[in-house]
Amino acid sequence: MHLQPPGAADAPLLSIEETGKSFGALRALDGVSLTAARGSLTILAGADGAGKSTLFRIVVGLARADQGTVRLRGQAIKRDFTPITSITGYMPERFSLYPDLTVAENLDFFADVHRVARGRRDELKHRLLAQTGMLPFTKRRAGALSGGMKQKLALSCILLASPELIILDEPTTGVDPLSRMEFFAIVEELKAEGRTILMSTPYLDEAERGDRIVFLKEGRVIGGGAIADLRADFPATLWKVTPPRNPLEFQQRIAADPRLAGSVYLRGQSLRFQGEKGSATAPLFPDCRVEPVTPTLEDIYLLMERDSTSGGDRCRP
Repeated sequence: MHLQPPGAADAPLLSIEETGKSFGALRALDGVSLTAARGSLTILAGADGAGKSTLFRIVVGLARADQGTVRLRGQAIKRDFTPITSITGYMPERFSLYPDLTVAENLDFFADVHRVARGRRDELKHRLLAQTGMLPFTKRRAGALSGGMKQKLALSCILLASPELIILDEPTTGVDPLSRMEFFAIVEELKAEGRTILMSTPYLDEAERGDRIVFLKEGRVIGGGAIADLRADFPATLWKVTPPRNPLEFQQRIAADPRLAGSVYLRGQSLRFQGEKGSATAPLFPDCRVEPVTPTLEDIYLLMERDSTSGGDRCRP
């Protein structure tokens, strides 16, 4: 009988603690910590160069951290990352499909890599192709697929191993909006099956689909937490300000007002103003339509980025 260590059943599936990594003078990761709870979708959000891919490579043992600890079910992983890789499907930003092989032949190849039993292979392939909407394309060469279809095929390839933990590195970058929606519908199904998903993205609109989020900037965590809590605990009142004329010209005109410095930014044809709770806002914007709005993750990120620049400490993941 296999006995779990005390507290293992209650521990997050994956924990990353104070992880650091440098490449020469470049500090790629600086004390990054986060957790991924079982059956959840945890998002890493940040611009290119924030350290997302480096962190994922450390988790699956493709890179070695200079400091920090990776834990699986509460137990520290030392030099042998087999306990993590044996339950993980890892889809890097550039997943290597074989362009001259058909969809079915790529799946057969990765089934061999994952040592999927012959008796189970056909049933599993059919289920994954149906789940991803790829059944009509089994004979099409991978090189002839659209960007979105390639990503769905890549996801199917890593799912052949039935992983408990799924790590997706910017899976929708360069993918059209409809394919992004279809991809996330599949991710929701996987989460409903009880899979734990850790995904990075530069797109804060699609990050709204997560359960938890960690914001990275230049290798550091600048904030994060449960997305519902971040919205509920937003420490400012957010206002939508619609000027009577060109919003860009209006923003430039009010930029010198010290009462508004760093708190007003463009969002489409209107502006957003992060004001102190309970403060009077309308007098600051004469001749404008002013109305309260619910903060998005983009608004939350901008507030955290401002705090990180000024030395504040708004939220922890």
